[in-house]
Amino acid sequence: MKKIFTLIVMLAATLGMQAQDTWTVAGAKALLGVNWDPTAVENDMISTDGENYILAKTEVMLAANEAGYEFKVVQNHDWNQPNYPAENYKLPITEDGQYTVTFTFNATTTEVSATAEKTGDYVAPIVEDQTWTVAGVEPLCGSNWDTSDANNDMTSSDGIIYTFVKEGCKLEAGVGYGFKIVADHSWDEAYPGDNYNLTVAENGVYTVTITFNKDTKEITVNTVKTGEASFDEKVWTIAGAAALMGSEWSTTDTNNDMIDLGDGQFYLIKENVALLADTEYEFKVLANHSWTENYGANGQANGGNCTIMVDEDGIYNVTFIFNTATHEITASAELVDTTGISTVKAAANNGMMYNLQGQRVQAGFRGIAIQNGRKVVVK
Repeated sequence: MKKIFTLIVMLAATLGMQAQDTWTVAGAKALLGVNWDPTAVENDMISTDGENYILAKTEVMLAANEAGYEFKVVQNHDWNQPNYPAENYKLPITEDGQYTVTFTFNATTTEVSATAEKTGDYVAPIVEDQTWTVAGVEPLCGSNWDTSDANNDMTSSDGIIYTFVKEGCKLEAGVGYGFKIVADHSWDEAYPGDNYNLTVAENGVYTVTITFNKDTKEITVNTVKTGEASFDEKVWTIAGAAALMGSEWSTTDTNNDMIDLGDGQFYLIKENVALLADTEYEFKVLANHSWTENYGANGQANGGNCTIMVDEDGIYNVTFIFNTATHEITASAELVDTTGISTVKAAANNGMMYNLQGQRVQAGFRGIAIQNGRKVVVK
């Protein structure tokens, strides 16, 4: 009897520990009433079994948004705790309306889902004294994509045309300095849909004037050079998925710094990377360990992520090449093992050589090659 009593006490204690976890939905203000706030107890989910959680929000006014309203499920009101899914969940809305939105979460599988049932007509919110703010990169805004920075609030004399003036901006020729115009210090309403990329024709210190038409959402930018500026040589780094890069989208991981090949080309080889077939691994190239200047798909400044995918599970050597003139990024993966990492470790030091396009070359090759992480000239 004593053993049974002890077991019951232990089981109760275990269940009590599990019950302490709180799961909260944090996301777009339009969905949840507050903007990405994991501490909002009104958005805590409930559960009857400690595994399946649910939250229903009623009378939610949503404008059509086929791209989807975004959210995550956060553990214990803290972004430093586990949150799911890894990429934000996007709930598309095809027509304006009043909705009941139901969020579900399985704490065991970490599966997240949401449904929206239209329950009435859409009533547009009454907007009074709306604030428009420029949020973007630090050289342009003084802060980094900070929607709450009141120093970047725009001013208006008629409630339609808004203006923002920033003096002393040190800008480099050809670099895309990204920004958006946001309403009421929130990402819920932001323009344009893709970042606006400001560029200048020559290095210098500039006064930048940004104007925004609240009705048409048109953005115009004027730059006036007020002084000279010089820039140091740049460090180029790959940031991306941890499975590919060894760290999760880290801007500061020097293991992913690229090596200068000359002629404006940089390369990086990641050896012994375990990749799964038919899985897209994302990455971007960035300058000086910061998101201020970064390039993605098709070499676009502040563009979408680049991807690489392999056809077979295995261990790969992945080669990245970046052209600083065109901002073109290429990545290639060479399969070196399908059975285990031990075989690959031996292969990694076998003197394999690659050309400047990241392709492996055989005996008899002549020219510039990469071998054991160094540029060599084969004569």
